Amino acid sequence: MTSPNIFTDTTPVTDPADPTVAHCVITDAWGLFYAQGGVVMAAALRSAAAVLDRDDLTLSSASGTFCMPVACGPVTVEVNVLRSGRRGAQVVALLRDQNATETQTNVVVTAVFTDPTMEGPKLTPMPRPDELSRVPATDAVPAGVPDSTFPLGFLDNTEWHHNSLPDVGIGNSGPLPRIAVWFKFTSPPAPAGQAWEPALLPIPGDALGSALTVALADGDEPIGSVSLQMDIHVHAPVFGEWIGIDSTATFIGNGLANGVLALWSEDGTHVATVSQSAMLRSF
Repeated sequence: MTSPNIFTDTTPVTDPADPTVAHCVITDAWGLFYAQGGVVMAAALRSAAAVLDRDDLTLSSASGTFCMPVACGPVTVEVNVLRSGRRGAQVVALLRDQNATETQTNVVVTAVFTDPTMEGPKLTPMPRPDELSRVPATDAVPAGVPDSTFPLGFLDNTEWHHNSLPDVGIGNSGPLPRIAVWFKFTSPPAPAGQAWEPALLPIPGDALGSALTVALADGDEPIGSVSLQMDIHVHAPVFGEWIGIDSTATFIGNGLANGVLALWSEDGTHVATVSQSAMLRSF
C-alpha cells in the first residue's frame, strides 16, 4: 500500500461554474486532530496559483492568518487576484472547510508571485547550522510519534530527525531556544531531480513547536500550540526529499509564542525564511 502523497492530496480543481473558486480535499492523512496548519496554507496557495494561472510567475512570499481550525475533508478557496502585472501578481485567498458558514473564513492567505528570471544582485549571508551539514543516514531512527488520543495522520506520513550528526544533541545551541531538525514526507512530493511545488514549503515551515519543546520542556515533551499567523519568503527552488529546519523561539509570553525558522535544502541552499506566531495550548 502506497503512502499518501502531499502533492496529490493538495491538488486544487477550479470550479467550472466560477473560475475564481477552487476545491480540494485535505484527507485525514494530513491531520493533527484538525488539518495541520502548513498543509492548509499549502492548499490555499496552490488554489491561488491555479486561479491566477500564470506559468511565468512563481510564489515569492505569503502570509497566512488562521481564524478557525480546519477540519480534514473538502475545502473551498475563493481567490481574488488583486493585481496581475508583467513581472508579478498579488492575490488574496479565503479558505473555508465544510463546516464554515458563508460568512465565516477559516484561513486567509495573501500571496505574492514574481518572475523568477528577474535579474539583480544576490546575497545569501545566513550560514547553514552545523547540525544540518548532512542529511540523516538511511538507517537513522526518526523521532517517535507522541502518544495522543487524537488522530495524528500527519506524523504517520512524515519523518522528523532531531539531529544528523552523532555528537549533536537537542537543546539550546546558543542564546535563544532553538533546534535543528530534518524533515521529509514519507512519499516524496516531487520526482527525483524535479523541484518541489513552492506552495508546499509552509508545511515544514509550520515547526515553531519544535523550538518550544526546547524552550519549555528541555526538548523532552511536545508543547501544544495553535498557529495564529505564518509568513514565508521563498528564496530558491527545493530539490531532494529532505528539508532542514532551524527553528528558534524569539518570544514566549502572554499565552503566545513567536519564532523564526530557516529552511534548508539537502545541498545547503537557504530555500525559505518563516516567521510564526502561535497560541500556547496543552498537548
